[in-house]
Amino acid sequence: MNLDEAVRYPTRSDSWIKTVLIGGILIFFGFLLVPLFLVYGYIVRSIGAVLADDPSPPEFDEWGELFVDGALAWIISIVYLLVPLLVAGFTIGGSIAAVATGSEIGAAAGAGGLLVGLTISTILSLAFGYLAVVAIVNFAREGQFGAAFDLDVIKTVALDRDYAIAWLVSVGVFLIAGVVSSIPFVGWIITPFVSFYAAIVAADLWAGGFTRALESVDDIARHRNEEPTI
Repeated sequence: MNLDEAVRYPTRSDSWIKTVLIGGILIFFGFLLVPLFLVYGYIVRSIGAVLADDPSPPEFDEWGELFVDGALAWIISIVYLLVPLLVAGFTIGGSIAAVATGSEIGAAAGAGGLLVGLTISTILSLAFGYLAVVAIVNFAREGQFGAAFDLDVIKTVALDRDYAIAWLVSVGVFLIAGVVSSIPFVGWIITPFVSFYAAIVAADLWAGGFTRALESVDDIARHRNEEPTI
């Protein structure tokens, strides 16, 4: 994995500034959902481009296809995050109900339950979010919604060291983007554009880690087949 190459990947297009501007504006209006789906669709297309060894990131075109792919990627994310969402609903909701009783015991139990619920929900969100990214990459690779739930591929990639490292680095990229976006006065203006740039970098990292994970499995299988039998 070459982090420098990944960071420069979004700029490997003559129209990269235009692409980042469009992506940032879409994120800014992401609360309307449709722009957010278009961003998701672009990330799916970027992942597909990296998997296909395309040296430059894609452009914003064929908007209908972007919307459909983005909506499907969003649904995939929601499906994978159902478990942490349900756990959060039960634990946090139950804790709030306990606090609402007004008794000291209820308040103490609610506060403790809220802390435990938040901790468990956060851990589950990270774990299932990790799997969701693998699922979306496989969806981008196969172009089929069902590929996101191919458990053999999901398990193989998720347990691979190369992919895990790539995912952790992508988390670091988003954290750095968050720090840059926190610059006083101008932070709120540049946040959508920095976030979009970071997402393209992450797409390159995810696709690269995914590819190396599958190559590692293929290499192991090939070596086993080449071993002489007694």
